[in-house]
Amino acid sequence: MGRKDSKYRGTECLNCKTPLDFSEKYCHYCGQLNSTKKITLSDFIEEFFANFYAYDSKLRNSIISIFTKPGILAKRFNNGERTNFANPFRLFLSVSILLFLSFSLTEINHNENKNDDFSLETKKDSIICETTFLKKTEIKKLKDLHTDSIYNEKKLEENCQNSFKLIKYKILSFKNFYNKNPNLTSEKALETLKFQKNRLNKFLYLKAKTFKSNEIEKEILDYFYEKLPFLIFLSLPFITIIFWLVFYKKDLNYTEHLIFVYSFYTFIFICFILFNIIGIFSEYLSGILIFLCFLVIFPYYLYRSLRNFYQFSRWITIFKLLILHPLFAIAFLFVTFIAFVFGVMIK
Repeated sequence: MGRKDSKYRGTECLNCKTPLDFSEKYCHYCGQLNSTKKITLSDFIEEFFANFYAYDSKLRNSIISIFTKPGILAKRFNNGERTNFANPFRLFLSVSILLFLSFSLTEINHNENKNDDFSLETKKDSIICETTFLKKTEIKKLKDLHTDSIYNEKKLEENCQNSFKLIKYKILSFKNFYNKNPNLTSEKALETLKFQKNRLNKFLYLKAKTFKSNEIEKEILDYFYEKLPFLIFLSLPFITIIFWLVFYKKDLNYTEHLIFVYSFYTFIFICFILFNIIGIFSEYLSGILIFLCFLVIFPYYLYRSLRNFYQFSRWITIFKLLILHPLFAIAFLFVTFIAFVFGVMIK
């Protein structure tokens, strides 16, 4: 006999003490099952799988809707159709946790690959000359510069006219010097290297310690790729304000715009999870997919989501979409700046 059998029904809810009629299967106040039967192991297991299946069905319906009908999940949820779908915020939070875990897994895999290639890495020259982008005269200068792995400020300024390359080679010099002299303070190291002891050089020296290889650009890109979901998470309230202003409608409040934003970025984060999983097996394939998604798939998905959710015409949607991009960039830069100020982005 199950707990729902009529023989176990009572006249008072065991949860909230509301008086019940014998015919009521559930409490009309709190929704709890009207049953006086003591729970057994079989009841416990049955309820567990029933609740799990109920959420699993909502999760499946939500993800299918997000991938096949952009913007429709948020629209239906706002219209009150919530029984068959997971709560957008809970779904976004769950996907965010999975995303951060996937970054941890890829970091472990990346470190293992680095350890496997360590013996080859140590044989490489400390600075790789990007010959395809440099003129022959610049190549000769840089070849002379590369004869040693540690340089002073004067030598770098003489041979690196590009400010970005100057910073790159400063970091490489600081990293190599730190590896040979790990016990020196930043001020003493800069003094030994004959660099000015200003805030920028101190900052670069401290950051140089964290680099694991000489591929500075790749490590910086990987670092910001890992931080991107976190920055998006921080910027969601500001992004929602942007949607609220650009796609203003009297019948939509801030929270309803927020539900749309949660749904859109749930799609983005699920894609990031897939990229990370693919990246474990092939970083090259993962990189191609990321490039294609940012170039084509994400913009098109956003366009379809806006059309389905806000119901504006094609050209108005495209016009508003063009307005969104610079505003997104401003919001993202603002959040990044705040993160740097409070030390969130600095390891």
